[in-house]
Amino acid sequence: ENSNLQNLLILTAVKADPSRVSDYIERLGNYDAPDIAQICINNELYEEAFNIYKRYEVNVEAIGVLIDNIGSLDRAYEFAERCDQPEVWSRLAKAQLDGLRIKDAIDSYIRAGDPDNYEDVINVASRAGKFDDLIRFLAMARQKVREPVIENELLYAYAETERLSDLDDMLRGPNIAQIQVVGDKCYESGKFEAAKLLYQSISNWARLASTLVRLGNYQHAVDCARKANSTKVWKEVNAACIAEEEFRLAQICGLHLVVHAEELPGLIRTYESKGYVDQICSLLENGLSLERAHMG
Repeated sequence: ENSNLQNLLILTAVKADPSRVSDYIERLGNYDAPDIAQICINNELYEEAFNIYKRYEVNVEAIGVLIDNIGSLDRAYEFAERCDQPEVWSRLAKAQLDGLRIKDAIDSYIRAGDPDNYEDVINVASRAGKFDDLIRFLAMARQKVREPVIENELLYAYAETERLSDLDDMLRGPNIAQIQVVGDKCYESGKFEAAKLLYQSISNWARLASTLVRLGNYQHAVDCARKANSTKVWKEVNAACIAEEEFRLAQICGLHLVVHAEELPGLIRTYESKGYVDQICSLLENGLSLERAHMG
């Protein structure tokens, strides 16, 4: 029963007859388990080290041996199922994520209730286009951690998966997302329906007008341009309406441009280059009666 003698017996077996180490580990019970396990690892006796950790229920170290030394994620998963501890699931989840087993990793993080590694999960899952799985992780993480980046990525994942009703529900509820940032990201990646909802929620009329132009909703684009009252937006909506031969709407936009002397030559060129001479004449005639009409 002497711990020093038991340690010495196992260490001697490690050096002299490794095949007997496993038997001593099972039969003896008073050795310094953490030290002996580490010595087994250093001597590549990984199964023996795993058995020591498992016997003494040092489960995080045990699954670490399966992952780092034995290299079996399948055995690690079976072990995690057996002990079912959050720390063990977290250790497994990190290894699965590093091995690009993204769905399995997210399942494990959810079972652990562990959102701490959200940055790596977001990066890996986004690059792989696994947005459905990412939504499950972010929904869990959002319950435990208040971070704008988590809410940003959840909104964007809803956009990527076209779950617009979920996106709208999240916008209507309390959130700390950077909605302008997410809206711009959706716009740049061509998710215009999602961008529309995002810009509407923060009343960004200028960006909303641009988005509606991309969606071919010119009437509402003009309405938003009126609220934005920006020369840049009027020009963008006007050009889009001309391209689609929506001349009535184009004239509404044009009347807000002809009152700026510096905008007039460019506007005329836009119409003339496409051969729309009658339309630019009509626009200029209507512009003459405006209160802000200038000598040009």
